[in-house]
Formats: sequence, structure tokens, C-alpha cells
Amino acid sequence: MTLLIARHGQTDWNLARRWQSRSDIPLNATGVTQADSLAQQLVAEHYRPTRIISSPLSRARETAEIMGRVLGLSVAVDQRLTELDLGEWEGRLEAELRAEDPARYDHWRSEGYLIAPPGGESLFDVAERVRPLVTELKARTGDLLLVGHQGVNMALKAELSGCFEPHCLEQFRQANDEMDMWSTAPALSIKRLKAK
Repeated sequence: MTLLIARHGQTDWNLARRWQSRSDIPLNATGVTQADSLAQQLVAEHYRPTRIISSPLSRARETAEIMGRVLGLSVAVDQRLTELDLGEWEGRLEAELRAEDPARYDHWRSEGYLIAPPGGESLFDVAERVRPLVTELKARTGDLLLVGHQGVNMALKAELSGCFEPHCLEQFRQANDEMDMWSTAPALSIKRLKAK
């Protein structure tokens, strides 16, 4: 089985470098174009997922629905794909957080979210949440498309690969216009697609 792991398209908060986490922010026009482009590339490369599963947050759901229209698939929502909870950092600008406590913020970023922000979740917490989903995915047949977020997608790939080291987590980061392809048996990154 090929597991296709897409990050939602761009939002205005992404552009502003404002942490959106659990805030339900919609796609902007660029994000809509990115979602359509990724789906078109799947078709061009002959990937035909049999199912799409999305985070419940609107930016991911909207991305999944756009891709679903191109692929002829409906979208199932799974709460476990909700983004990492940033607690007190929710809705804050990256520049503000770095100005307030640069050492703490930069350490959190460099460690790949393994440390929980104040009142929030660590990547380990998110991995625990998605672990049952990963087990379910490994038992499936047919290609599957997941549409999530930066943090939850990193946790999925770390759980799949068993690698939570910062050098792995850095490779697992995705831009808003990227989708990763993974084999589940064995768990292995195949390639990355980027919206054109």
C-alpha cells in the first residue's frame, strides 16, 4: 500500500507566520490552487487512492475535498488527524514568540516539537494519539490519502518509521504545497510531490 500524506494548502495565517494549531482557519486562494495542483499531479503520476481521510479542521478538510473532486472520492474525517495543540502559543506570531524568549522558542523548533509548548502537546503526545490510526493503516490494502497538518503529519511519519530523532523530524516537515508518499510494509519514504 502507498500512503499519501498531504499537508493542507496555504492559509493567511501561514503567510503571516502565525501559529494556527487548533484555530479553524480556511484556505486562501493560493491554498485552493495548491490542493488542486497536488491532486492533478497524483492523476498524472497514476496514483489512484481508494480513500481520503482528513483532519476535521477546515483548512485540511477543504484541501481534501478539492483533491477528492479531482480524484472522484468522498472525504472521511478522523479526529486523530487534528493538529498538534500549541497551548498558549496558539494564534501567536512566530516573531512575537521568538522576541519574548528566543532560546526557548528556537530550542522547541530545533527539537522538532518534541517538547510541549506551555499548555500544549509534544510530538510524542500526538504520536500516541495517531498510533492506533497507524496500526489500522498498516492493515489496509489500496492506496490511501491522508490530509493533515505540519505537526500531525510529522508525528505520523515518525510513528511509521520509528524515528523521533531531530534529523528525521526535520526531513518530515512539509510546506503547504507538498505531499509525501510512503510505503507501509516496510515503512519507507518513497518520494515527495510539490504543487506546480
